[in-house]
Amino acid sequence: MNKKIVFFDIDGTLYLPDIGVPDSAKEAIGQLLDNGHIPIICTGRTRPIVPDNLIELGFKGIIAGAGTYVEYEGKIIENKVVEDSLVTEIMAFLQENKVRYILEGPECLYYEEKDKGEEYNYIVSLFKYFGEEKIKALDSDMDICINKMSCTLSEESNRDIVMPKLEEKFHPIYHGIQMFELVPRGINKATGIQRLLEHINMDQKDTYAFGDSSNDIEMLEYVATGIAMGNSYPEVLERIKHKTKSIKEDGIYHGLKKFNLI
Repeated sequence: MNKKIVFFDIDGTLYLPDIGVPDSAKEAIGQLLDNGHIPIICTGRTRPIVPDNLIELGFKGIIAGAGTYVEYEGKIIENKVVEDSLVTEIMAFLQENKVRYILEGPECLYYEEKDKGEEYNYIVSLFKYFGEEKIKALDSDMDICINKMSCTLSEESNRDIVMPKLEEKFHPIYHGIQMFELVPRGINKATGIQRLLEHINMDQKDTYAFGDSSNDIEMLEYVATGIAMGNSYPEVLERIKHKTKSIKEDGIYHGLKKFNLI
């Protein structure tokens, strides 16, 4: 069997908070490796919050931060960070326009400790679950290195003012009406995959991917065979030809079986 490379989104694809990683997915990753194929994580999460116990299932590489960071067999291949001057400018703009944000970097995440909003603090607590040392309160004296950021519009935010400004430098990925990620323009999961393929000298025709969210669309359309989870966002199901069952119905296992990878 020719060697294939398979890219997996994490949230909603490999993992859900209420069930973790399904046993069937763990088994499928093991069979994928036994058959000589290469499993790779491809996630919107930045590197600090990709858990070790997930990587240890046998993943050979990690594309994190929605394509900004690429790692293979423990070696960093790419790490695109936002220029310091732009970070300072955007932070000031977000504060002025009452947009809540968490800055996400290759080593840690940063939050505004002075923001006492209930929803914001709940989100911060979710990130702290990965380790208190992985998310730090912003301090004017600290050096900040980020790949992307996550934002939430408040009731005081004017979308018509905020979004055109942000879209000059960033590509927004929406999760509902109020929440969105900001990834530097020209970068997405597909560009991360392309960079990894160049590094390991593999062909695009040998690529597969599984995803469920709007930030997976570029990845699913770029690979030779993109497979949408049954629980995918409606826009993903509309645009992606191949589909499998939902994560709770062992979608990863059935998808890999359908395409004779296991």
